[in-house]
Amino acid sequence: MLFIAVDDLNDWVGCFGGHPQARTPHMDRLARGGTAFLNAHCQSPLCNPSRTSLLTGLRPSTTGIYALEPWFRTVEPLRAWVTLPQYFAARGYRTLTTGKIHHDAYPPPEGRRDNTEFGVWGLFGGHGPFPTRTFVETPARHRLVDWGIFPERDEQQDDWKVADWAIGRMASLSRDKPFFLCVGLRKPHVPCYAPRKWFDLYPEEELMLPPVKAGDRDDTPRFSWYLHWRLPEPRLAWLQAHDQWRPLVRAYLACVSFTDSQVGRLLDALESNGLADDTIVVLWGDNGWHIGEKGMTGKTTLWERSTRVPLIFAGPGVAAAAVADSRPNCSTSTRRWSSCAACPREPTWRATASSRS
Repeated sequence: MLFIAVDDLNDWVGCFGGHPQARTPHMDRLARGGTAFLNAHCQSPLCNPSRTSLLTGLRPSTTGIYALEPWFRTVEPLRAWVTLPQYFAARGYRTLTTGKIHHDAYPPPEGRRDNTEFGVWGLFGGHGPFPTRTFVETPARHRLVDWGIFPERDEQQDDWKVADWAIGRMASLSRDKPFFLCVGLRKPHVPCYAPRKWFDLYPEEELMLPPVKAGDRDDTPRFSWYLHWRLPEPRLAWLQAHDQWRPLVRAYLACVSFTDSQVGRLLDALESNGLADDTIVVLWGDNGWHIGEKGMTGKTTLWERSTRVPLIFAGPGVAAAAVADSRPNCSTSTRRWSSCAACPREPTWRATASSRS
């Protein structure tokens, strides 16, 4: 099994229809070869509780983990809990990991040893590289909350190196033992940096901004502003006042397309190593991301923009060119791929003038 986690990826993926201009040919290819779950939602819209829930099979209300800490192994009832990779290992699978699978801080560095949470620990990576100074000075002035064209080449990105490690391992995997290979890609999590060629896919003058209703929270109690905690991502009002809404949308889409290219490299490696016919591929996101909707950017809300995530299964025994959907006005069933666009999720997108949007 190839288990691909993508950080902060909302439904701005071609096959999920979240943004009409999103260019993700490789995730779309994966979906055409398998089943896309169009109404998948995370258990909690934040990295640590979401990933802990998925890897333990327990709800946050059971783990008690709702924030970026603690590491679940420090919680007494969970110290010896068998996680998904450990379950596979106990059944004869070789388990390998690279990139971000658990939350970035976990396990602590001293716990990233072979034959602990995973049989083989590969390149951990990070959010790098970073420019010498940020491109955008947001109110929080947080190192990660930035966006722009950087670096020059894909190969400089940590996500490229993570995918490279996984690709190298595929070539040496033994055919007489099944594997569970986890690959955690960090983009499009901030900082939204990508080389120029990915930005060029989204010309600024043609870019479509998300549909946002003015005063969308005027009919909600003041407490609705506290349903998400204080994170460093800026409010929509700040983006508009500083002419940064369009650049952030463009940068996020550029990062999505860059990440898609890494998914493509992984799928190509399965093919070239003769593994594709016998390997189930799962692609999932840990939480969504607001880019102006409900007046904010970031996650940690219980609105759909923050909770809806991509989920694709493909491989032997999985229905191909199918979608599973339980949305209102759609039958709760698995349908053929061609009907995927029959039930639009969002208000109608429209082109907006490129000047000061």
